[in-house]
Amino acid sequence: MKALAIALLSCILTVQTCSKKYPGEPLCIDNDTNKMVYYWFSYWKNNPGWTSYHYPNTLPEERPRGIRFITPRGSSCPAEADPNWVQIFSELPEGKFTVYFFMENPATQAQWDAMRANNDYFRKDVTYEELVSNRYIIAFP
Repeated sequence: MKALAIALLSCILTVQTCSKKYPGEPLCIDNDTNKMVYYWFSYWKNNPGWTSYHYPNTLPEERPRGIRFITPRGSSCPAEADPNWVQIFSELPEGKFTVYFFMENPATQAQWDAMRANNDYFRKDVTYEELVSNRYIIAFP
């Protein structure tokens, strides 16, 4: 009987420690095209000054690490499992989260510079309300 009580207590503690701290879901990026798409966003946990690259500002001068890709008609969920979206959006300029999309991977600094100079990218700016209403999915295009 004591072993059963210990096992039950262990299960309860495991479930409680795995519960979500924040409401919402992780961010997913969908590619609704028939071509490979590359994307980048500045994320609050891994980039000092992360708010600088969200609406109304633009891409950094230096090519960032972490440019990701999405296969045609694919999806990518690159963010942490339980983000605090209320905190993230409260720190963003104008309260908008920005994702930058590229049709080609700017693999070098020279390619990055040319892409920035030619405005050869697409950006999507979403509010917290839009993110929630779209089930935490930002779709391209």
